[in-house]
Amino acid sequence: MSQHTPEAVFFEPLAVEALWPQLEPHLYYLPEEARAQVRKALEFAHQAHQGQRRRSGEPYITHPVAVAQILAELRLDAETLMAGLLHDTIEDTETKPEEIEERFGAGVRRIVEGETKVSKLYKLAHAAQDKPAEEKHAEDLRQMFIAMAEDVRIIIVKLADRLHNLRTLEFMPPEKQQRIARETLEIYAPLAHRLGIGQVKLELEDLSFRYLEPEAFASLEARLKSHRAEREAAVQTAREKLEQALLRDFVLRQSVERLEVTGRTKHLYSIWKKMQREGKALEQIYDLLALRVVLEPKKGPDAEENALREKQVCYHVLGLVHALWQPIPGRVKDYIAVPKPNGYQSLHTTVIAVNGLPLEVQIRTKEMHQVAEFGIAAHWLYKEGLTDPEELRRRVSWLKNIQDWQQEYSSSRDFVEAVTKELLGGRVFVFTPKGKIINLPKGSTPVDFAYHIHTEVGHHMVGAKVNGRIVPLSYELQNGEIVEILTAKTAHPSKDWMEYAKTRSAKQKIRMFFRAFERAETLEKGMRMLEKYFKRRGLPKPLESQLEEVGRKLVKSPAPEDLYAAIAAGRVAPQQVARLLLPKAEPPPPKPKPPKNGLGIRLEADLQAPIHLASCCGPAKGDAILGYITRGRGVSIHKAGCPNMRRLMEQEAGRVVPAYWEGLSRVMQLEVLADDRAGLLRDVMDAIASLGKSAMGVTSSPTSPLSSLFRISTRVDLSEAEQRLLDERLRCVPSVRSVRWSQVL
Repeated sequence: MSQHTPEAVFFEPLAVEALWPQLEPHLYYLPEEARAQVRKALEFAHQAHQGQRRRSGEPYITHPVAVAQILAELRLDAETLMAGLLHDTIEDTETKPEEIEERFGAGVRRIVEGETKVSKLYKLAHAAQDKPAEEKHAEDLRQMFIAMAEDVRIIIVKLADRLHNLRTLEFMPPEKQQRIARETLEIYAPLAHRLGIGQVKLELEDLSFRYLEPEAFASLEARLKSHRAEREAAVQTAREKLEQALLRDFVLRQSVERLEVTGRTKHLYSIWKKMQREGKALEQIYDLLALRVVLEPKKGPDAEENALREKQVCYHVLGLVHALWQPIPGRVKDYIAVPKPNGYQSLHTTVIAVNGLPLEVQIRTKEMHQVAEFGIAAHWLYKEGLTDPEELRRRVSWLKNIQDWQQEYSSSRDFVEAVTKELLGGRVFVFTPKGKIINLPKGSTPVDFAYHIHTEVGHHMVGAKVNGRIVPLSYELQNGEIVEILTAKTAHPSKDWMEYAKTRSAKQKIRMFFRAFERAETLEKGMRMLEKYFKRRGLPKPLESQLEEVGRKLVKSPAPEDLYAAIAAGRVAPQQVARLLLPKAEPPPPKPKPPKNGLGIRLEADLQAPIHLASCCGPAKGDAILGYITRGRGVSIHKAGCPNMRRLMEQEAGRVVPAYWEGLSRVMQLEVLADDRAGLLRDVMDAIASLGKSAMGVTSSPTSPLSSLFRISTRVDLSEAEQRLLDERLRCVPSVRSVRWSQVL
């Protein structure tokens, strides 16, 4: 297919009187009052977009009118149609949100503002030159998903907007055609599928396929066209034969109000995808020929009995189809007993029909057909009068995951990856031993299954059975398998499970378990340290009320657990607690005395011992120095590079101590332990920079793969006084647990 971009053609302005006849026939299902509201929205949009044109040269108003037509084909309510007409007014014209609410109501404003927020954030993100393109794109998609969770109609309008833009994509440059088509296949078509809007999903896929794989599209289209007459004749023959058989059936005449048998063609993208996925030639694709049976069963006063009758009549028709034609083994799919996540219900079977050609037959009721075609939009049909997004959200429970992930992920890229993989990706259906259907992302393992059932089931899992056979926890679950989780009260998660779990929710629950486990260990350590200190000094064990008071002063929290955690992390010393509780029994420790050697040398940890300069290297003030603890003659000070010192470090490293000249700077190794959070490394570096110092060889990493505790290590050249000041500042940095220093030898 040619990638040539056609030139824009100038069109004359269109009056409302010319536009309304294009839209009104699609509004047949709305009452007169609702149609009048839509007409007012059209007049407002027409005035707001006056003088604006699309890339094709057409008046801009043709785009919102086309979007409203698509929404009307989905039989959406008047609010959504008005929002479709007005969806670009806030962003592209002088219109204010308050004006839309005043004229058309709060619901219309919410949808239009949701559209505008997505669009504006997209432009702001792409205008930011300091961010990579992928991150800008992720931020745009993140905002769209968040808006969708607030009101599903926002994304339905967005899908209609995208569909019309794809229909007119030939006026865009080739590189933009590719980007838009790829984004549609990755995000918008799966969204339409997840929402169950089949007709929109199929057209989005075919249009995207046309621009992404133009040669494959043209070749496949030509091959299908060459046999179209033959296929259409075969479908028509099969349709008439099946329809006659159904109309003659006594059971159907008694239980069905009306039925319809129609031929359907498989869309190009789904044919091509199947050929790619299964490595098959076009002739090997079974469901190129297809019929659809839509039934409208008679209804009685009992709702439960009606629901049962609807299912029974579908299975009865399946039996008639198999009596008429030979079914192909393994080609029956029961989506009535096991609906798809988007609510889709239907029976599918493939049979050998006319001239030995395979024929797919779909069987469903009228209500099932509405959900299959319109998906979540079916809940907005005017006759239902459903205009509460909260009610709709209850029907679409998976939207809550989007809200939860919005809080969990600080990275837009991670957020979008979670949505696209776990919500928009493939699904797998498995059963519990009691027959309950569990719907999981494709690739899920028994670990994901266990945590989906209940957190405690996951925490106490010791193994899993699939179809009665023990399987490893890394086993990838397949459709239709029966999964049983084996548990034990004493069992707990293993860190290996992080490798086996594929869903974000399972990984998060495992991670939370180990965080809680680490905290429990930390609290136990802090409690033991405090008890040991008091016991060694013969002090009475402090009461909980006393610890609450001390905690308020030392860690700004009355909870003893927070005090224990601070003690274990080294932020609070047991003697500080003792001083506050028993000030007389626990005198403050004496301040280190200045060295009496007159050499101006201090040893690490203020070690008090006679000091003398080694004669072998004769260190002078300013040299890098080390001390060696001699046997009976105090500490001998050597230059750090002294050959004798090197030998001593190899033979008696335990007797070598760091030393430094008072008042002079020296290189210190700094280690900061802190709870991970956004901006942690920046805050630590800012504290160092506040003294005019530079950090050397900075490293930052978690203390273990599953820990939320991070270790930041670096080297800093500073004096003793500067070290004390920096130590104070670092301990004031939020989430810092401990600060440790050692001199670089």
